[in-house]
Amino acid sequence: MAKIYRRDTLVSGVSPKKKNEKNRKRNTIVNFRVTPEEKQLLDDRIALSGLARADFFIQSCLHQKVVTFGNVKTFDVMRKKLAVVNKHLQEVSKSEELDLEVLESLRMILELFDGLERKNEADE
Repeated sequence: MAKIYRRDTLVSGVSPKKKNEKNRKRNTIVNFRVTPEEKQLLDDRIALSGLARADFFIQSCLHQKVVTFGNVKTFDVMRKKLAVVNKHLQEVSKSEELDLEVLESLRMILELFDGLERKNEADE
């Protein structure tokens, strides 16, 4: 039978790490792949912005206009989100009970529809 050897630090005397040990506010990782050329362009833009890398990506992702092209998948996701918004709005009796995440979903959907309308107008 084969025996698995582990370093001593992995076997004994090591306490398990606590989750969010450094008490980080941002404790979720988001990754994506780029070509070397795209990475260089991103690095240049980050340097020019003067922002920290994470702040640059967050600002870019959350506050830039996104151009979309409607397809079956896009409209299916929008339909499902709108069903959640509709259900929430039917259950709410006072404006104080509105869920901000649901309203943010509605705002994003409206922005995407707005982008689709502009594309259609440009095609005519």
